[in-house]
Amino acid sequence: QLAADLKTCGDIDECVYHISECNQMCNNTVGSYSCSCNSGYHLDSGNRICIDINECELNISGCTQFCSNTIGSFFCSVCNIGFLLHEDNTTCTDIDECARNISGCSQNCTNTNGSYNCACYSGYQIAADLMNCYDVDECRLNTSGCSQNCT
Repeated sequence: QLAADLKTCGDIDECVYHISECNQMCNNTVGSYSCSCNSGYHLDSGNRICIDINECELNISGCTQFCSNTIGSFFCSVCNIGFLLHEDNTTCTDIDECARNISGCSQNCTNTNGSYNCACYSGYQIAADLMNCYDVDECRLNTSGCSQNCT
């Protein structure tokens, strides 16, 4: 743009006059401008239009299990059964069903990553529901080891 002295040129601020092609942030430079994007976006190949970054597809979210992309951001949505979303909102941690006494095991409980296993004391056998135990009749099964009378 021709300056007031009619001899020199002055810069036109394309950002102030809204003549840039930037759809988010415009940075004026001498004789031109450049575009930049808010967090969660990147410039297209023409360096003018900001496009959402899908942090979930790119595996850059930090979510340990499920990630949901949003426009300009993401969130770690849920965890698998047996896990709980930690306070950091990215990490899924194991729920210790045994320590919380929520397993339903009638005798022994062993926590595993994301689950648990029930077991029975000696002389008992696990039921079909895999939680309850029933007494094994060693006398009837003839597995007691008794040499005479078994009761």
